[in-house]
Amino acid sequence: MSLRSRIPAVLLVFCSAAFSADAAYRLDMGASVRGGNLHVEPRVTGPAGTALRYEMQVTRQGGAGRSNSRQAGSVRLDESGRARLASNDMSVGPHDAYRVEVKLYEGGRLVAEESVRHP
Repeated sequence: MSLRSRIPAVLLVFCSAAFSADAAYRLDMGASVRGGNLHVEPRVTGPAGTALRYEMQVTRQGGAGRSNSRQAGSVRLDESGRARLASNDMSVGPHDAYRVEVKLYEGGRLVAEESVRHP
């Protein structure tokens, strides 16, 4: 067996940075890559019933060029203080670089922010 056949075709290294302007909120990016597809399905926890606005940006740069996707929306945390934001899927190659950024706002106030990038 050659060394090349023992190395996975896609080696993923996620670097994540989290920022919470309000300790009451927690943001989980829910990012994974499988079969050449980047799937992002963020989840948030915080005070039950709170209405939030979110912004999500996914950027990919690779041999096929540059791709940029932006989404924004509103969500209300359920009675257990949880909610899922919109999901996003993007095709990625083994040598592509990508970045996912999510920001959460309560009214006009930034309450949580997280980003994931590769490499």
